[in-house]
Amino acid sequence: MSVVAHKDPKLAGRAIELPEGPEWVSALRVFDGHVAETLASVAHTLYPHDGLPERVYRRVVAQFDRMAAASPNAAQMMAQLVDLVDEAMPLPFVELSDGYRTEVLKRIEGTPAFRLVQRSTVRFLYDDIEVWQAFGYEGASVHLGGYVKRGFDDLDWLPDPPAAS
Repeated sequence: MSVVAHKDPKLAGRAIELPEGPEWVSALRVFDGHVAETLASVAHTLYPHDGLPERVYRRVVAQFDRMAAASPNAAQMMAQLVDLVDEAMPLPFVELSDGYRTEVLKRIEGTPAFRLVQRSTVRFLYDDIEVWQAFGYEGASVHLGGYVKRGFDDLDWLPDPPAAS
């Protein structure tokens, strides 16, 4: 079942559109390709979802890039995180297996840089309308008349209620 999600028009910001493929890093202002790919790998390792396309993780990094452009402190902390994860093993973070990536992130989870990236990933990943649709969440409903007339009773995974006697 395909779900169409809606953001509250009063709160919705402009969606970030990135080129597909390796050209996506050209849309960033602060991060180079290595930093961007490393941060996307960190976001994916922190919150892996098999059904989500890589572009949703790239949009998280694009949000990080905006943060870095607006705040030198955020830019410095993200650069520190990339240094920490790249120096933790003999190979760069992006070349590690999922198991080693998880091990590396556990080693640095107490650092301020990790906390910034982890919390910001939650904020940006789960505020992405494509993620909502993938999870079956329709989003805001008030501006469309509420949930009652928009599929409130269309649950197909529950048994039918017993007939009234």
